[in-house]
Amino acid sequence: LYAGVGQDYCWWMRRSMPDAELAGILHDPAVHFMVLRDGSGEPLGFYELDLRQGGDANLAYFGLLSQGMGRGLGRALLDHAVARAFGAGSWRLRVNTCTLDHPHALPNYRRAGFELRYVVPESWDVPDEYVPQRLKRL
Repeated sequence: LYAGVGQDYCWWMRRSMPDAELAGILHDPAVHFMVLRDGSGEPLGFYELDLRQGGDANLAYFGLLSQGMGRGLGRALLDHAVARAFGAGSWRLRVNTCTLDHPHALPNYRRAGFELRYVVPESWDVPDEYVPQRLKRL
């Protein structure tokens, strides 16, 4: 699901992470996952909400598969993540995005009430096997 949602947006860090490290995140009771499914049970998207820092929550991953886009489902899933974070007692919810993300990501986060706080220029050495095809053509 992570690879399917992030394949066009250069989501690679979890795919290259050692299994034991990833398992530690996936099995941590303070890390919450929600999978959005259609009526037949097929996944349409997911989020990962990291509550390991106490009241300082982080929406670590959020996204839809292509078949879930354009149906208003992203907003409903995002609203669920926000409610879950604050329902768990968080005083802040952070989310990070980048220029490689879906073009609607930042506008959707802002519509949901997130505010732009920091812009940090970063450069990553992404292993070739994780570079999206659309970027390999550039």
